[in-house]
Amino acid sequence: MTPQAAIAALDRQLRLHGHDAVLRRATWSGTTKTTADVTVRIKLRGYAPDELVGGITQGDSAVVMSPTQIIAAGWPSGAPEPPKAGDTLVSAGRARAVIAAEPIYLGGELVRINLQVRG
Repeated sequence: MTPQAAIAALDRQLRLHGHDAVLRRATWSGTTKTTADVTVRIKLRGYAPDELVGGITQGDSAVVMSPTQIIAAGWPSGAPEPPKAGDTLVSAGRARAVIAAEPIYLGGELVRINLQVRG
């Protein structure tokens, strides 16, 4: 499977089974806070009890997202970059902190992003 085919398949599934959310990165310059937002399509689910290991706690959620919207928007500041710990995901009006991000690459191209979010 090519990276483009993998992204297209993920985008199709997220269109059918996902929902929109806002990915936000805040940066500070002295006392001035600026945010970079991008609307992304995600699939969010809670962790099963047997998945509560390591740094995963009850109330955390797993998120699958495509890089499509990040790349198209040049998020966060012109050059596309995967989310990272410290970013925020706003889903259904609820802000969730990104605890961990796992970018998945195929043939050197970003094709999927898995997140652990809390809140």
